[in-house]
Amino acid sequence: MAENSSFARTMINMLNSHYSPTVYRREDGRDIRLNIIKMFNLNPVNFNSNKKLNIDYWKLTNNVTFASKDGIKIAASVCLNEKPSNKWIVAMHGYNSSRFEVLYLVWHYRELGYNIITFDFRNHGASENDAVTWGFKEKWDMIATIEWLISAYQVDEMGLIGTSMGGFTLNYFSLTEPELIKKANIRWGISDSAYMSAPKQLEKIVYENSPKILKNFGKETLKNMMKIYEKEYGADLTNLDYLSMIKPKEKHFPILYIHNRGDRITNYLDSFRMWNTKNNLEETTINELIIFDGTHHTKAMIEHTKEYKEKSLLFVRKHEKK
Repeated sequence: MAENSSFARTMINMLNSHYSPTVYRREDGRDIRLNIIKMFNLNPVNFNSNKKLNIDYWKLTNNVTFASKDGIKIAASVCLNEKPSNKWIVAMHGYNSSRFEVLYLVWHYRELGYNIITFDFRNHGASENDAVTWGFKEKWDMIATIEWLISAYQVDEMGLIGTSMGGFTLNYFSLTEPELIKKANIRWGISDSAYMSAPKQLEKIVYENSPKILKNFGKETLKNMMKIYEKEYGADLTNLDYLSMIKPKEKHFPILYIHNRGDRITNYLDSFRMWNTKNNLEETTINELIIFDGTHHTKAMIEHTKEYKEKSLLFVRKHEKK
């Protein structure tokens, strides 16, 4: 049991450090990290998605900070549309990413007149360090961003876009924050490559990093990790599961679920199950699903750019204010 507890703490520490120590920390959050995984990941699909779509995020200079629910400083960047507009998108990156690296998924919505705000989750980019909690406290950061936005700008309507951990946080938020959703007039969401259950995703991570010959080692490690998250970080991840949270006949804003069939980080069936369950319990067909025949996590936009843009823009046009 002591070995399981020790390994559990090691796993959490590794996840909090993104498997990569920071070599040099920049004020804007574009830190230089010694990430062995990325150093040897030479696949052209995974490398510099912003550059592939000609997005010059270095010109984003309108940077702000504000406090999350527990006082953690959150860093964000605002990109105003060239044509004045009160339409907004809040963009949420995934684990081991940043507010700049998610821009390739949201840049094309500017042609519909949207302004964009993108922010760093805690323990990412230029935001303050804390435990990565796989959506639990990250929802607080998302709420703080929306509340700051509607206090600083006039917001007539809003859409949400999240990928991977950001996609899960979006789905979690959509089920639990009806008052803020109404206040901000959030009309639609796009969930790209999201997992359905934080405990299941952690289980996958633990098993992939546990000794294969010890069957019960991973189970005990996961149990200890959950205890540490709750007791030391105040994050109860036990029921952080979409199917456990969604309730029959409750109505929520429509969501477009997007996934690559060959994604090996998150399972495309998670998006299928969330889409199917949401439509069934809401007794509607308004939520949509697109499964691309791609092979990389969060890269359907890069592998199927034209189709991705066309279908996502069509979804947004259906649900924005007329």
